[in-house]
Amino acid sequence: MSSINRVQSNDAARTYVQNAEVARSAAAAASAQQAGKAQPQHHAPKVDTVTLSDSARSLAAAHDAVQSAPDVREEKVAEIKQRIGDGTYQVQSRVLAQKLLGQS
Repeated sequence: MSSINRVQSNDAARTYVQNAEVARSAAAAASAQQAGKAQPQHHAPKVDTVTLSDSARSLAAAHDAVQSAPDVREEKVAEIKQRIGDGTYQVQSRVLAQKLLGQS
């Protein structure tokens, strides 16, 4: 997946959430205005709304968290470098053979 697709999907999710919040606040303001007046003089234009479920918001938050996580686990790399330097790093031959055959 290219980084462009990740950026576009993140922006789309954020845009939906922001639009939903704006629409809710506009609808709340309109209903409060109508409740305050006995006879409204003009009608506020209708606003299209999008409502995301809690699971969609959770999914968007999880997606953002995964995207912001580093691709390289620095502590793991440092540990392996140390073990290679000490001469204590060992690879099981069976695992190595399976990886080589799987990539060819």
